[in-house]
Amino acid sequence: MRVLFSPVGTTDPVRNCRDGACLHILRHYQPDHVVLYYTAEMEEREKQTQMYTLGIEHVQPGCPVTEICSGIKDAHLFDSYLHHLPQAVFHVHQMYPDAEILLNLSSGTPQIKVILAIMATEYDWCRGIQVASPEGRSNVHTMPVQDKEDVEEMLLCNEDDEPGATNRCTEPHLKILRLYREKHEIMSLVHRYEYAGAWEFCKGNPEIPDEAKKLIKFAMYRSDLQTKAAQQIMRKYHGQHLFPFVNEAESLIEYLLTMQIHQEKGQYASFMVQISPFLYELFLYYAQHNLTIPIVRYLERDRGKKVLKRSTLAHKPMGPELLAFLDDAFKSPYRDGELSFILLYYVFVFALKHDETIDKEKHRKFMNDPLMNPENAYIDKLRILRNNTAHEIVNVSVDTVKKRTGMNPSDIMQSFWQLLSVILGLQVNRQRSAYRQLNQWIDQSLLSAEEQ
Repeated sequence: MRVLFSPVGTTDPVRNCRDGACLHILRHYQPDHVVLYYTAEMEEREKQTQMYTLGIEHVQPGCPVTEICSGIKDAHLFDSYLHHLPQAVFHVHQMYPDAEILLNLSSGTPQIKVILAIMATEYDWCRGIQVASPEGRSNVHTMPVQDKEDVEEMLLCNEDDEPGATNRCTEPHLKILRLYREKHEIMSLVHRYEYAGAWEFCKGNPEIPDEAKKLIKFAMYRSDLQTKAAQQIMRKYHGQHLFPFVNEAESLIEYLLTMQIHQEKGQYASFMVQISPFLYELFLYYAQHNLTIPIVRYLERDRGKKVLKRSTLAHKPMGPELLAFLDDAFKSPYRDGELSFILLYYVFVFALKHDETIDKEKHRKFMNDPLMNPENAYIDKLRILRNNTAHEIVNVSVDTVKKRTGMNPSDIMQSFWQLLSVILGLQVNRQRSAYRQLNQWIDQSLLSAEEQ
Protein backbone atom coordinates (compact mmCIF):
# COMPACT_ATOMS: atom_id res chain seq x y z
CA MET A 1 0.00 0.00 0.00
CA ARG A 2 1.11 3.53 -0.81
CA VAL A 3 -0.05 6.77 0.78
CA LEU A 4 0.90 10.12 -0.72
CA PHE A 5 1.48 12.82 1.87
CA SER A 6 1.48 16.07 -0.01
CA PRO A 7 1.62 19.70 1.03
CA VAL A 8 0.23 21.98 -1.64
CA GLY A 9 1.32 25.33 -2.98
CA THR A 10 0.60 27.82 -5.71
CA THR A 11 2.03 25.53 -8.40
CA ASP A 12 -0.64 22.95 -7.51
CA PRO A 13 -2.73 21.42 -8.85
CA VAL A 14 -1.73 22.64 -12.32
CA ARG A 15 0.17 25.53 -13.83
CA ASN A 16 0.51 26.40 -17.51
CA CYS A 17 -1.51 23.31 -18.42
CA ARG A 18 0.96 20.92 -16.76
CA ASP A 19 0.81 18.90 -13.56
CA GLY A 20 1.92 20.45 -10.33
CA ALA A 21 4.06 18.21 -8.14
CA CYS A 22 1.16 16.67 -6.23
CA LEU A 23 -0.70 15.56 -9.36
CA HIS A 24 2.46 14.39 -11.07
CA ILE A 25 3.39 12.06 -8.20
CA LEU A 26 -0.19 10.85 -8.11
CA ARG A 27 -0.09 10.14 -11.87
CA HIS A 28 3.13 8.13 -11.83
CA TYR A 29 3.01 6.40 -8.43
CA GLN A 30 -0.75 5.78 -8.20
CA PRO A 31 -1.01 5.73 -4.40
CA ASP A 32 -3.98 4.11 -2.68
CA HIS A 33 -4.66 7.19 -0.57
CA VAL A 34 -3.78 10.88 -0.66
CA VAL A 35 -3.27 13.10 2.38
CA LEU A 36 -3.27 16.83 1.62
CA TYR A 37 -1.56 19.18 4.06
CA TYR A 38 -2.78 22.78 4.04
CA THR A 39 -1.45 25.98 5.49
CA ALA A 40 -4.15 28.53 6.31
CA GLU A 41 -3.73 30.18 2.89
CA MET A 42 -3.96 26.92 0.94
CA GLU A 43 -6.93 25.79 3.01
CA GLU A 44 -8.77 28.95 2.01
CA ARG A 45 -7.95 28.36 -1.69
CA GLU A 46 -9.37 24.85 -1.44
CA LYS A 47 -12.55 26.06 0.26
CA GLN A 48 -13.16 28.62 -2.47
CA THR A 49 -12.28 26.54 -5.52
CA GLN A 50 -11.90 22.84 -4.52
CA MET A 51 -8.92 23.02 -6.88
CA TYR A 52 -6.77 20.44 -5.12
CA THR A 53 -9.42 17.79 -4.74
CA LEU A 54 -10.65 18.48 -8.31
CA GLY A 55 -7.14 17.87 -9.60
CA ILE A 56 -6.84 14.55 -7.76
CA GLU A 57 -10.20 13.40 -9.07
CA HIS A 58 -9.12 14.28 -12.61
CA VAL A 59 -5.90 12.26 -12.48
CA GLN A 60 -7.06 9.33 -10.35
CA PRO A 61 -10.84 9.19 -10.04
CA GLY A 62 -12.17 7.75 -6.82
CA CYS A 63 -8.86 8.00 -4.95
CA PRO A 64 -9.62 8.61 -1.25
CA VAL A 65 -8.41 11.99 0.04
CA THR A 66 -7.79 13.09 3.63
CA GLU A 67 -7.26 16.77 4.33
CA ILE A 68 -5.14 18.09 7.22
CA CYS A 69 -5.74 21.75 7.98
CA SER A 70 -2.78 23.04 9.99
CA GLY A 71 -4.12 26.57 10.43
CA ILE A 72 -0.55 27.83 10.00
CA LYS A 73 -0.48 31.49 8.99
CA ASP A 74 3.23 32.25 9.34
CA ALA A 75 4.08 29.85 6.55
CA HIS A 76 7.57 31.32 6.11
CA LEU A 77 8.74 30.34 9.62
CA PHE A 78 10.35 26.99 10.43
CA ASP A 79 9.00 27.13 13.96
CA SER A 80 5.47 27.04 12.59
CA TYR A 81 5.99 23.49 11.37
CA LEU A 82 8.51 21.91 13.72
CA HIS A 83 5.91 20.06 15.76
CA HIS A 84 2.76 20.03 13.67
CA LEU A 85 4.17 18.77 10.36
CA PRO A 86 6.18 15.77 11.70
CA GLN A 87 3.25 14.85 13.93
CA ALA A 88 0.96 14.87 10.91
CA VAL A 89 3.27 12.51 9.02
CA PHE A 90 3.61 10.23 12.06
CA HIS A 91 -0.19 10.18 12.40
CA VAL A 92 -0.51 8.96 8.82
CA HIS A 93 2.10 6.29 9.53
CA GLN A 94 0.15 5.16 12.59
CA MET A 95 -3.05 5.00 10.54
CA TYR A 96 -1.31 2.94 7.84
CA PRO A 97 1.61 1.22 9.63
CA ASP A 98 2.30 -1.17 6.76
CA ALA A 99 2.11 1.47 4.04
CA GLU A 100 4.91 3.24 2.25
CA ILE A 101 4.50 6.99 2.81
CA LEU A 102 5.36 9.00 -0.31
CA LEU A 103 6.49 12.50 0.65
CA ASN A 104 6.07 15.28 -1.89
CA LEU A 105 9.29 17.32 -1.61
CA SER A 106 8.42 19.85 -4.31
CA SER A 107 5.20 21.52 -3.11
CA GLY A 108 4.68 23.98 -0.31
CA THR A 109 7.05 26.42 1.31
CA PRO A 110 10.83 25.88 1.46
CA GLN A 111 10.45 25.23 5.18
CA ILE A 112 7.98 22.39 4.55
CA LYS A 113 10.25 20.86 1.91
CA VAL A 114 13.26 20.84 4.26
CA ILE A 115 11.37 19.18 7.12
CA LEU A 116 9.91 16.49 4.86
CA ALA A 117 13.33 15.88 3.29
CA ILE A 118 14.81 15.35 6.75
CA MET A 119 12.04 12.88 7.57
CA ALA A 120 12.72 11.04 4.33
CA THR A 121 16.34 10.59 5.44
CA GLU A 122 15.41 9.36 8.91
CA TYR A 123 12.63 6.83 8.40
CA ASP A 124 12.66 3.82 6.12
CA TRP A 125 8.87 3.91 5.74
CA CYS A 126 9.17 7.35 4.09
CA ARG A 127 10.07 7.86 0.45
CA GLY A 128 10.92 11.35 -0.71
CA ILE A 129 9.90 12.30 -4.27
CA GLN A 130 10.93 15.42 -6.13
CA VAL A 131 9.25 16.76 -9.28
CA ALA A 132 11.08 18.94 -11.78
CA SER A 133 9.25 21.83 -13.39
CA PRO A 134 8.32 21.30 -17.07
CA GLU A 135 10.90 23.94 -18.02
CA GLY A 136 13.59 22.41 -15.85
CA ARG A 137 13.94 25.63 -13.88
CA SER A 138 12.04 27.75 -11.36
CA ASN A 139 8.43 28.44 -12.32
CA VAL A 140 7.68 31.06 -9.72
CA HIS A 141 7.40 33.64 -12.50
CA THR A 142 4.27 32.01 -13.92
CA MET A 143 0.81 32.94 -12.68
CA PRO A 144 -0.95 30.44 -10.41
CA VAL A 145 -4.53 29.45 -11.11
CA GLN A 146 -6.95 31.78 -9.40
CA ASP A 147 -10.38 30.15 -9.54
CA LYS A 148 -12.30 27.00 -10.28
CA GLU A 149 -12.73 27.88 -13.95
CA ASP A 150 -8.97 28.26 -14.37
CA VAL A 151 -8.40 24.89 -12.78
CA GLU A 152 -11.01 23.13 -14.88
CA GLU A 153 -9.69 24.68 -18.09
CA MET A 154 -6.07 23.75 -17.37
CA LEU A 155 -7.05 20.22 -16.39
CA LEU A 156 -8.93 19.79 -19.66
CA CYS A 157 -5.88 20.81 -21.67
CA ASN A 158 -3.28 19.25 -19.35
CA GLU A 159 -0.34 18.22 -21.49
CA ASP A 160 0.69 15.58 -18.96
CA ASP A 161 -2.45 13.63 -19.89
CA GLU A 162 -0.95 13.02 -23.33
CA PRO A 163 0.55 9.60 -24.05
CA GLY A 164 4.32 9.64 -23.80
CA ALA A 165 4.44 12.75 -21.58
CA THR A 166 7.70 12.97 -19.66
CA ASN A 167 7.84 11.60 -16.13
CA ARG A 168 9.41 14.42 -14.14
CA CYS A 169 9.54 12.55 -10.84
CA THR A 170 12.89 11.74 -9.26
CA GLU A 171 13.85 10.21 -5.95
CA PRO A 172 16.82 12.11 -4.52
CA HIS A 173 19.38 9.99 -2.70
CA LEU A 174 18.55 11.51 0.66
CA LYS A 175 19.65 8.44 2.55
CA ILE A 176 23.22 9.51 1.85
CA LEU A 177 22.65 12.46 4.16
CA ARG A 178 21.61 10.12 6.94
CA LEU A 179 24.61 7.91 6.26
CA TYR A 180 26.91 10.95 6.39
CA ARG A 181 25.41 12.00 9.72
CA GLU A 182 25.59 8.46 11.10
CA LYS A 183 29.25 8.16 10.13
CA HIS A 184 30.09 11.36 11.94
CA GLU A 185 28.10 10.26 14.99
CA ILE A 186 30.15 7.07 14.99
CA MET A 187 33.34 9.13 14.70
CA SER A 188 32.23 11.29 17.61
CA LEU A 189 31.66 8.19 19.77
CA VAL A 190 35.01 6.76 18.72
CA HIS A 191 36.90 9.93 19.65
CA ARG A 192 35.26 9.77 23.08
CA TYR A 193 36.46 6.16 23.33
CA GLU A 194 32.84 4.98 23.41
CA TYR A 195 33.59 1.97 21.27
CA ALA A 196 30.72 -0.19 22.53
CA GLY A 197 28.26 2.56 21.62
CA ALA A 198 29.88 2.97 18.20
CA TRP A 199 29.65 -0.78 17.63
CA GLU A 200 25.95 -0.88 18.53
CA PHE A 201 25.41 2.02 16.15
CA CYS A 202 27.13 0.44 13.18
CA LYS A 203 27.02 -3.36 13.52
CA GLY A 204 23.66 -3.79 11.79
CA ASN A 205 24.15 -1.02 9.24
CA PRO A 206 25.06 -2.43 5.82
CA GLU A 207 26.17 1.03 4.67
CA ILE A 208 29.07 1.20 7.14
CA PRO A 209 32.26 -0.20 5.56
CA ASP A 210 33.33 -3.62 6.82
CA GLU A 211 36.81 -2.27 7.51
CA ALA A 212 35.42 0.35 9.90
CA LYS A 213 33.26 -2.27 11.63
CA LYS A 214 36.28 -4.52 12.07
CA LEU A 215 38.34 -1.72 13.63
CA ILE A 216 35.52 -0.62 15.94
CA LYS A 217 34.82 -4.16 17.13
CA PHE A 218 38.54 -4.62 17.71
CA ALA A 219 38.70 -1.37 19.71
CA MET A 220 35.65 -2.38 21.75
CA TYR A 221 37.21 -5.68 22.83
CA ARG A 222 40.64 -4.20 23.38
CA SER A 223 39.44 -1.27 25.53
CA ASP A 224 37.38 -3.74 27.59
CA LEU A 225 40.59 -5.70 28.26
CA GLN A 226 39.29 -8.65 26.23
CA THR A 227 42.72 -8.85 24.66
CA LYS A 228 42.44 -12.40 23.33
CA ALA A 229 39.14 -11.60 21.61
CA ALA A 230 40.71 -8.47 20.09
CA GLN A 231 43.71 -10.45 18.87
CA GLN A 232 41.42 -12.94 17.16
CA ILE A 233 40.14 -10.04 15.06
CA MET A 234 43.61 -8.77 14.19
CA ARG A 235 47.16 -8.63 15.48
CA LYS A 236 48.52 -6.41 12.71
CA TYR A 237 47.10 -3.53 10.72
CA HIS A 238 48.74 -2.30 7.54
CA GLY A 239 51.84 -4.23 8.52
CA GLN A 240 52.04 -2.64 11.99
CA HIS A 241 52.21 -5.00 14.97
CA LEU A 242 49.47 -4.02 17.41
CA PHE A 243 50.76 -6.13 20.29
CA PRO A 244 54.57 -5.98 20.24
CA PHE A 245 54.84 -7.22 23.85
CA VAL A 246 53.80 -10.55 25.36
CA ASN A 247 52.63 -12.05 28.63
CA GLU A 248 52.91 -9.80 31.71
CA ALA A 249 54.37 -6.91 29.73
CA GLU A 250 51.45 -6.98 27.32
CA SER A 251 48.94 -7.07 30.19
CA LEU A 252 50.59 -4.08 31.88
CA ILE A 253 50.48 -2.01 28.69
CA GLU A 254 46.88 -2.91 27.88
CA TYR A 255 45.77 -2.08 31.41
CA LEU A 256 47.62 1.23 31.39
CA LEU A 257 46.01 2.15 28.08
CA THR A 258 42.55 1.77 29.64
CA MET A 259 43.69 3.94 32.53
CA GLN A 260 44.83 6.53 30.02
CA ILE A 261 41.37 6.50 28.45
CA HIS A 262 39.75 7.16 31.83
CA GLN A 263 42.23 9.93 32.53
CA GLU A 264 41.67 11.62 29.16
CA LYS A 265 37.88 11.35 29.57
CA GLY A 266 38.06 12.94 33.02
CA GLN A 267 36.78 9.77 34.71
CA TYR A 268 39.14 10.25 37.63
CA ALA A 269 37.32 8.00 40.09
CA SER A 270 37.71 5.03 37.73
CA PHE A 271 41.28 6.08 37.06
CA MET A 272 42.13 6.16 40.76
CA VAL A 273 40.56 2.77 41.46
CA GLN A 274 42.74 1.22 38.72
CA ILE A 275 45.95 2.54 40.27
CA SER A 276 46.30 -0.12 42.96
CA PRO A 277 46.12 -3.23 40.72
CA PHE A 278 48.31 -1.56 38.11
CA LEU A 279 51.06 -0.55 40.51
CA TYR A 280 50.94 -3.93 42.22
CA GLU A 281 51.44 -5.82 38.96
CA LEU A 282 54.04 -3.32 37.74
CA PHE A 283 56.04 -3.46 40.95
CA LEU A 284 55.75 -7.23 41.16
CA TYR A 285 57.08 -7.59 37.61
CA TYR A 286 59.96 -5.24 38.36
CA ALA A 287 60.82 -6.96 41.64
CA GLN A 288 61.03 -10.30 39.88
CA HIS A 289 63.28 -8.95 37.14
CA ASN A 290 65.63 -6.52 38.88
CA LEU A 291 65.79 -7.15 42.65
CA THR A 292 68.37 -9.43 44.19
CA ILE A 293 66.00 -9.86 47.12
CA PRO A 294 63.64 -12.69 46.02
CA ILE A 295 60.75 -11.16 47.88
CA VAL A 296 58.13 -13.23 46.03
CA ARG A 297 59.77 -16.50 47.10
CA TYR A 298 59.51 -15.39 50.74
CA LEU A 299 55.71 -15.46 50.59
CA GLU A 300 53.88 -18.20 52.48
CA ARG A 301 50.33 -19.45 52.03
CA ASP A 302 48.20 -18.64 55.04
CA ARG A 303 44.42 -19.19 55.02
CA GLY A 304 44.35 -19.12 51.23
CA LYS A 305 46.47 -15.96 51.00
CA LYS A 306 50.13 -15.39 50.18
CA VAL A 307 51.60 -13.57 53.17
CA LEU A 308 55.00 -12.06 53.91
CA LYS A 309 55.68 -13.00 57.54
CA ARG A 310 58.10 -11.35 59.96
CA SER A 311 59.29 -14.71 61.20
CA THR A 312 60.21 -15.81 57.70
CA LEU A 313 61.84 -12.56 56.68
CA ALA A 314 63.93 -12.47 59.85
CA HIS A 315 65.83 -15.58 58.76
CA LYS A 316 66.52 -14.55 55.16
CA PRO A 317 69.62 -12.79 53.82
CA MET A 318 69.22 -9.05 54.46
CA GLY A 319 65.91 -9.92 56.13
CA PRO A 320 66.64 -8.37 59.55
CA GLU A 321 67.87 -5.18 57.88
CA LEU A 322 64.74 -5.05 55.68
CA LEU A 323 62.48 -5.61 58.70
CA ALA A 324 64.12 -2.76 60.58
CA PHE A 325 63.68 -0.53 57.54
CA LEU A 326 59.99 -1.47 57.17
CA ASP A 327 59.34 -0.87 60.88
CA ASP A 328 60.71 2.62 60.47
CA ALA A 329 58.92 3.28 57.16
CA PHE A 330 55.52 2.24 58.54
CA LYS A 331 56.27 4.02 61.85
CA SER A 332 55.20 0.85 63.67
CA PRO A 333 56.41 -2.75 63.66
CA TYR A 334 55.72 -4.47 60.38
CA ARG A 335 52.86 -6.93 60.66
CA ASP A 336 52.38 -10.07 58.62
CA GLY A 337 50.42 -9.22 55.52
CA GLU A 338 49.89 -9.71 51.82
CA LEU A 339 52.26 -8.18 49.36
CA SER A 340 51.00 -4.75 48.25
CA PHE A 341 52.31 -2.05 45.97
CA ILE A 342 53.17 0.18 48.94
CA LEU A 343 55.12 -2.65 50.62
CA LEU A 344 56.97 -3.31 47.37
CA TYR A 345 57.70 0.40 47.08
CA TYR A 346 59.46 0.39 50.44
CA VAL A 347 61.39 -2.72 49.41
CA PHE A 348 62.54 -0.74 46.34
CA VAL A 349 63.65 2.15 48.56
CA PHE A 350 65.57 -0.33 50.72
CA ALA A 351 67.16 -1.88 47.61
CA LEU A 352 68.28 1.58 46.47
CA LYS A 353 70.03 2.22 49.76
CA HIS A 354 71.69 -1.21 49.91
CA ASP A 355 72.43 -1.92 46.22
CA GLU A 356 70.16 -4.97 46.20
CA THR A 357 69.48 -4.83 42.45
CA ILE A 358 70.68 -6.59 39.31
CA ASP A 359 70.87 -3.44 37.16
CA LYS A 360 71.78 -0.55 39.45
CA GLU A 361 71.45 2.12 36.75
CA LYS A 362 67.99 0.91 35.82
CA HIS A 363 66.97 1.02 39.47
CA ARG A 364 68.35 4.51 39.84
CA LYS A 365 66.25 5.67 36.88
CA PHE A 366 63.24 3.81 38.24
CA MET A 367 63.46 5.46 41.64
CA ASN A 368 64.32 8.85 40.21
CA ASP A 369 60.84 9.28 38.75
CA PRO A 370 58.90 11.99 40.65
CA LEU A 371 56.31 9.44 41.78
CA MET A 372 58.94 7.09 43.20
CA ASN A 373 61.46 9.53 44.64
CA PRO A 374 61.85 8.77 48.38
CA GLU A 375 62.32 12.48 49.04
CA ASN A 376 58.57 13.07 48.55
CA ALA A 377 55.46 11.29 49.76
CA TYR A 378 53.57 11.10 46.45
CA ILE A 379 53.20 7.34 46.39
CA ASP A 380 51.71 7.11 49.89
CA LYS A 381 49.34 10.01 49.27
CA LEU A 382 48.27 8.29 46.08
CA ARG A 383 47.58 5.11 48.05
CA ILE A 384 45.41 6.98 50.57
CA LEU A 385 43.37 8.74 47.87
CA ARG A 386 42.94 5.50 45.96
CA ASN A 387 41.62 3.73 49.07
CA ASN A 388 39.26 6.60 49.84
CA THR A 389 37.96 6.53 46.28
CA ALA A 390 37.38 2.78 46.38
CA HIS A 391 35.60 2.70 49.74
CA GLU A 392 33.92 6.07 50.16
CA ILE A 393 31.70 8.43 48.19
CA VAL A 394 34.34 10.84 46.97
CA ASN A 395 34.09 13.44 44.23
CA VAL A 396 37.35 13.03 42.35
CA SER A 397 38.41 15.94 40.18
CA VAL A 398 41.72 17.27 38.88
CA ASP A 399 41.82 19.65 41.83
CA THR A 400 41.08 16.79 44.26
CA VAL A 401 43.93 14.68 42.91
CA LYS A 402 46.32 17.64 42.88
CA LYS A 403 45.39 18.69 46.41
CA ARG A 404 45.48 15.19 47.89
CA THR A 405 48.56 13.82 46.13
CA GLY A 406 50.59 16.80 44.91
CA MET A 407 50.35 15.57 41.30
CA ASN A 408 47.89 16.12 38.46
CA PRO A 409 46.29 13.03 36.87
CA SER A 410 48.29 13.74 33.69
CA ASP A 411 51.50 13.87 35.76
CA ILE A 412 50.63 10.53 37.35
CA MET A 413 49.98 9.00 33.95
CA GLN A 414 53.30 10.38 32.70
CA SER A 415 55.07 8.69 35.61
CA PHE A 416 53.37 5.37 34.89
CA TRP A 417 54.52 5.41 31.27
CA GLN A 418 58.02 6.46 32.35
CA LEU A 419 58.24 3.58 34.82
CA LEU A 420 57.13 1.13 32.15
CA SER A 421 59.68 2.47 29.70
CA VAL A 422 62.46 1.99 32.27
CA ILE A 423 61.40 -1.62 32.76
CA LEU A 424 60.54 -2.63 29.20
CA GLY A 425 62.52 -0.19 27.07
CA LEU A 426 61.81 2.98 25.14
CA GLN A 427 59.69 1.11 22.55
CA VAL A 428 56.93 1.25 25.16
CA ASN A 429 56.42 4.91 24.31
CA ARG A 430 55.10 3.96 20.87
CA GLN A 431 52.15 2.28 22.58
CA ARG A 432 51.03 5.48 24.30
CA SER A 433 49.23 6.63 21.16
CA ALA A 434 47.71 3.22 20.36
CA TYR A 435 44.08 4.32 20.68
CA ARG A 436 44.61 7.69 19.02
CA GLN A 437 46.14 5.86 16.06
CA LEU A 438 43.27 3.39 16.10
CA ASN A 439 40.76 6.26 16.05
CA GLN A 440 42.53 7.76 13.04
CA TRP A 441 42.29 4.45 11.19
CA ILE A 442 38.56 4.29 11.93
CA ASP A 443 38.11 7.85 10.66
CA GLN A 444 40.01 7.03 7.48
CA SER A 445 37.99 3.88 6.83
CA LEU A 446 34.72 5.79 7.22
CA LEU A 447 35.71 8.85 5.20
CA SER A 448 37.51 7.01 2.40
CA ALA A 449 34.28 5.19 1.63
CA GLU A 450 32.57 8.58 1.17
CA GLU A 451 35.16 9.60 -1.40
CA GLN A 452 34.68 6.48 -3.54
